[in-house]
Amino acid sequence: MDFSGFSALATNRFKTTAEAIEAVKKLYAAGATEVKVGPVLDEPERIKKEGGPYADMLVVLFPKEKKRKVLAVAKTLRSDNVEKIENEAYSNDETHGLVLMLTWD
Repeated sequence: MDFSGFSALATNRFKTTAEAIEAVKKLYAAGATEVKVGPVLDEPERIKKEGGPYADMLVVLFPKEKKRKVLAVAKTLRSDNVEKIENEAYSNDETHGLVLMLTWD
């Protein structure tokens, strides 16, 4: 089965899974310490209809000192909601620093 035109993440934002992977790589390059995808929507009906499992959220963890760089990348990924991005980053704890949830629906 050819999934080259399939996007496992936010099809309304990323045309292919490869494009979504590049976005995650950019977040890591900016200083993210962890990027989680999910929750994964993998009901049998959805897989049959859409060709595979799907997710529409990234959870990005990063240290406070990388906030400016990570938010700059996040703003390119969610340009429709630039003014809210900075307010969405919240402090998690000393271990993980800041957390940002990026969603597309």
